[in-house]
Amino acid sequence: MKTPNIILNWFFILAWVVIALLSQMDMMSGWWIGPLVILWLVVKVIGSFFIGLNFYFFSHCSAITNERIVALTFDDGPDDKLTRPLLDLLDEKGAKATFFVIGEKVLGYTHLLKEIHRRGHLIGNHSFSHARFFDFFNFTRMRFELVRTRELIYKNTGVKTQLFRPPYGVTNPVLGRAIHALQLVSIGWSVRSLDTTRSPKKALQRLIKKTHPGAIILLHDTTPDIVEITKKYLDWLTSNDYRVVSLDQLLTIKAYE
Repeated sequence: MKTPNIILNWFFILAWVVIALLSQMDMMSGWWIGPLVILWLVVKVIGSFFIGLNFYFFSHCSAITNERIVALTFDDGPDDKLTRPLLDLLDEKGAKATFFVIGEKVLGYTHLLKEIHRRGHLIGNHSFSHARFFDFFNFTRMRFELVRTRELIYKNTGVKTQLFRPPYGVTNPVLGRAIHALQLVSIGWSVRSLDTTRSPKKALQRLIKKTHPGAIILLHDTTPDIVEITKKYLDWLTSNDYRVVSLDQLLTIKAYE
């Protein structure tokens, strides 16, 4: 299937050729090639930063359904102070979630990774380093990060996860190649809580405002107030006839090999 990125490239190549030919016949100024290149770059950057556009490769960002169901996902853990209380809350509420873990943190808190798995939650790959410049890595380094984290998850839980969430939700062609090579399933979101940058009150308000049937909810088990936010959100979901289901159930996909 042709991605928007491929279609864009062909469109702009055609446009450049047309402009070049017309400029040779003095029917158009070649000056237009410059603005066209800038526009091409701007569209590429926008495509990178909005995972829901599926610009470079496909990511599951929600389910198409009228049923009032949602899936909870937590990024950037495991966290030595917050993951366990969050797991206790989820047990109390009877809710299952997906934890997209960072390999470096797994090394320090393998017991928490095992606890997540033992309690029946899904585990996904969120790269090894979650480096600020992850998206500038070459193919070999990206692939290494994904493989190392996948192997750490397997070593400590016995499951080979197929779920992957790009760090920061940023995508590019190199990452697309790595995901394809490893046959991973990219997971985005349709409701972003912004719990890492907003107060608990504002994060909860955003969640309530944005929630819709089939939503994939993005939260972080590294946010200091995540237990409070999640508790209030789960209570709101229940009072509004929403059910929390596992990610594989929501999307009808296999989470593990």
